[in-house]
Amino acid sequence: MSRALNPYHYGTPATAEHFTGRELELAALLSRMRNGVNVVLLSPRRYGKTSLLLRAEAQLVAGRPEAAVVNANVLRCRDLSSLVSRLVSGVYRVPGARWHRARQAVPQFVRRLRLAPSVTFDDSGAPRFSFLPGLAATDAEEVIADVYQLLAEQAPRRPAALVLDEFQAIVDHGVHLPGLFKALADEHPEVALVLAGSKRHLMERLVTSSGAPLYDMAERLELGPIPPEVMVDYLRRRAEAGRKSLAEGAAREIVQMAGPVPNDIQRLAYEAYDAASGAIDATAVGRAMSAAVAHGAAGYAEQFGRMAAGQRRVVTALASEPSSTPYAAAFVSRVNLANGASVRKALVALAETEVVVERDGFYAVADPFFAAWLRPEEESDSRW
Repeated sequence: MSRALNPYHYGTPATAEHFTGRELELAALLSRMRNGVNVVLLSPRRYGKTSLLLRAEAQLVAGRPEAAVVNANVLRCRDLSSLVSRLVSGVYRVPGARWHRARQAVPQFVRRLRLAPSVTFDDSGAPRFSFLPGLAATDAEEVIADVYQLLAEQAPRRPAALVLDEFQAIVDHGVHLPGLFKALADEHPEVALVLAGSKRHLMERLVTSSGAPLYDMAERLELGPIPPEVMVDYLRRRAEAGRKSLAEGAAREIVQMAGPVPNDIQRLAYEAYDAASGAIDATAVGRAMSAAVAHGAAGYAEQFGRMAAGQRRVVTALASEPSSTPYAAAFVSRVNLANGASVRKALVALAETEVVVERDGFYAVADPFFAAWLRPEEESDSRW
């Protein structure tokens, strides 16, 4: 009999059977992308934003008629030239376009751009488009406008969308770019512009706050936690697919211990599946948490060591007990800082590096496995 693979997945976007709990958000996003409605998608990190974007694109492209979608992760583009190259390559690969997969049509495609990119071909004959580092802002603006125009030409026949993930990083490539995308969205209302981001305060400055460069030009969609009942049902179904049983109580323990982030829940479930010889029970879940903490221990020690002394005391206290009143005298005394202002300074630094988050009015350590590493052993043992 073949060995069953671990049925859980974490660390990269969830696809296929690993995508769950976002049916309402998916339907809302698909509807707007099909109808040329601009969207700003806000989501805390690791809540499944990129998974949702990829699922929506896959369903659109597989539709009848298939959609014309160009996507780019702005944060992963090292500079403006890289971003523009990514957009040009994306619009070339749009299924069903006149030049799609036709090597002899590359010159025709390049002529549609006011600035010609360098073109190379991989082993399969597929073209790669690139611009040299140091691309002038005015040249980049022209190429981005050309990409938008090429998408707009597809819109009368099928849905067309430009998806920019981690959009809060756009100003790293040029402070003028938010205004450019606003102008292009106004010029081509038939193309849905989807701007997604995981840094709320930065996205608000760009899109949602009054006076922001793209204010009031996109409908706001937000990702919150997946309901625990949905995750419990998912975990149990996936365990069965992996030929092991998972009792409802143990599934709830995984969800409770891992916290609200879907990626963390999947990670703990993954470890629990490996830790169980047969049925996944509370003992296996406890071993799973210990294993997850052990696997990340070296990184946690390095991360903790980089913090200032005050930050270390604050994060250690929050690991043991999240606080809704971190500026109150009791918490200030607990972390041995001078005053509430000192705690605030530490919290700001910890929040900027996403070590600490505010959830439902409580400040807590974002990573449940880092929090477990921070807690004294006897305190951690009392939980599992």
